[in-house]
Amino acid sequence: MLVKSVSSRASIIGRGAKCRGKSAVEQSGYISREIMHSEYYGETYFPKSSEDLVSTGVLLPDHAPREYLDHSVLWNSVEKVEKHAKAQLCRLNKYSLPNWMSYELAEKFVQDFIKRNFVSKGMCAEYAIHDSVNEKGERNLHVHILLTMRPILENGEWGEKSRKVYKYDKDGNKIKKKNGRYDCTTEKTTDWDDKGNARKWRQDLVESINKVADEIGIEDERWEWRSFKERGLDIKPTIHLGEKATALERKGIRTEKGDYNREVKYLNSLIVKAVELTKEKVDKAVTEVKQATSTAVQKVKNEILDVIRAVAERNYNRLKLPITLGEYIRLIPNRDSLHDRETMERFLHNMGWTTFEEMEKYWEAEVPRCAEYRKTDEEKWARKCYLEELLEAYEQYEPYIKYNKERWSLKGFSRKMYERKHITELGYYDYYRQELKDMIKEPDDKIVPKKWKKELENLEKECPEARSQYSRSVYRLAGIEVLKHNRTALRQMLESENRQHQREVEQTRTQERTETQKKKKDRGMSL
Repeated sequence: MLVKSVSSRASIIGRGAKCRGKSAVEQSGYISREIMHSEYYGETYFPKSSEDLVSTGVLLPDHAPREYLDHSVLWNSVEKVEKHAKAQLCRLNKYSLPNWMSYELAEKFVQDFIKRNFVSKGMCAEYAIHDSVNEKGERNLHVHILLTMRPILENGEWGEKSRKVYKYDKDGNKIKKKNGRYDCTTEKTTDWDDKGNARKWRQDLVESINKVADEIGIEDERWEWRSFKERGLDIKPTIHLGEKATALERKGIRTEKGDYNREVKYLNSLIVKAVELTKEKVDKAVTEVKQATSTAVQKVKNEILDVIRAVAERNYNRLKLPITLGEYIRLIPNRDSLHDRETMERFLHNMGWTTFEEMEKYWEAEVPRCAEYRKTDEEKWARKCYLEELLEAYEQYEPYIKYNKERWSLKGFSRKMYERKHITELGYYDYYRQELKDMIKEPDDKIVPKKWKKELENLEKECPEARSQYSRSVYRLAGIEVLKHNRTALRQMLESENRQHQREVEQTRTQERTETQKKKKDRGMSL
């Protein structure tokens, strides 16, 4: 079983030197990929587009003003209320998420995590889920969470982070110090900056991930929130590079942090060398199969295949994913296959398309079919859950049925004596029967456990097939989204290359003219 350590990072955004003088509005714009204007600083921030945005949103406590659902209003309000030159503005947490999560599942998971750990405590939170990809083609699904540090009062105004607690003498008067000031201590109004919170949040995140994995049947991967040292592993963790070091490393300029991480990765690789040797054999066999498959696929010539190859040649041998534009790609877990060149070539070969026109016709026919598959899938699973709930309720009700039968088998005084003796059991009978009746949605309102069990047995066979049919349809539509997106991307790449070529030609001509003029000038001077 693969055990993965959750990657997390927490930092404070503020005006002081320790916080590197950052703006809350700027950070909001960075994670949400939106242009943001800070009223406090009078500056407009333009976000970097180094990562792809999957989803973003703001979650608030019930008593927070609804206008704070607009993140621009929220963070400008945060900056406005802080008067100190070194004020701490907000907290930024970052957590890695499993790549097997679909975007739809990741969004629901993140919202639930934030509501339980932050919003329920009174914090306002903005989240942004990103799905980035490194130069090796490895995807990295993760979430940024921006949190307020001041509590919001019941009237919707910002409260204080801390308050002064004065000391009093035996007569109830404030005690003055020698400098003339009153003796007092500072008391936090919340426990949000407690050092133990980071560990608690990490643990909750990992336990929630593993719970979801169990629910959807992922058995070969588990996440771990403890450090390598706590787990008794002699493995060193790498350090966070930061924006500047990352930018330098991408340009091929070595940094101290980069050198440290390279050394750590090398040492860790020695620890798992035996495992890697075994993995190498497996990888070799997989590569041979891929090469054989790729050779067979290349025999098919069509315009879609040409697009796949052309984009892959220009993009580290992989395709681009329409993260923000794809309706169906959001439903796909483990999206690595969708930007893998060889996988998409096999997908194209299996579908048998030779032109984008054929693919578009399939799309138009498959979209309504997919909607119908989803409706059928949801109805069957909902019915299955409904029947399971009825049978669970019946299990509670069943033990008390005999008491009701015995009561009505008696007459007169014997029945009254029986009812007094079994008043508790008969009370449970009435309670569970009414509860079960209230759950039944059928018009006849009958309790028929045998019929329910038989229908449930049939659904247990039908539900997996319905889910499989829907999943296949979603995957095909997501594949089409990828191919259409890459056709547009290729057009943009070719236009960019053409503009670059024209610039180079113009530069060459300008250089030639300059050299010709210089030669003429030199000849004139020699004469």
